[in-house]
Amino acid sequence: MADFINTIERAIIDQLRTDFAGFNVFGQYPSQVDIKYPCIVVEQIANGTDIQFMGQNTTFGGSEKTGEIYGLGFRFHLLVDKASKASITPDGGSSTEVYKQRRLLNWAMLNVANTLMDLTFDSDTVQIIERHFNGFTDVGYVPELELWGTTATMAISFENYR
Repeated sequence: MADFINTIERAIIDQLRTDFAGFNVFGQYPSQVDIKYPCIVVEQIANGTDIQFMGQNTTFGGSEKTGEIYGLGFRFHLLVDKASKASITPDGGSSTEVYKQRRLLNWAMLNVANTLMDLTFDSDTVQIIERHFNGFTDVGYVPELELWGTTATMAISFENYR
């Protein structure tokens, strides 16, 4: 049986962990005692049939299969606390700068978006049809917790066959 949902989710988490070594990347919301900042929380929020083919026939890897275009929805949360900092080399320069708080969050928003849109999948494993990144919204600060945060959503459609 196919395991496309886990294949896609694992690829996203692994790539974020590779590209953002100074960030903690969680595949679900961690408990309050386990959370560490700065962090990226990947949350699967939906999945289901996106497009049904006439007669449910599709071609995958050169052979006829039964299937459809299936969709996955993700929510990505970025959280940066007062103590968070990272050494960043801006714009491919030669010197690093220490980014903290809102500046670190701004850098992470753009670069997480770039990672998600540039992520490639082995076409022998899963056939991604399209992806829609909706950008980061609700950028804000919670003074009681001294946390900067923001959330983005993304939909990924892939060819599901059986």
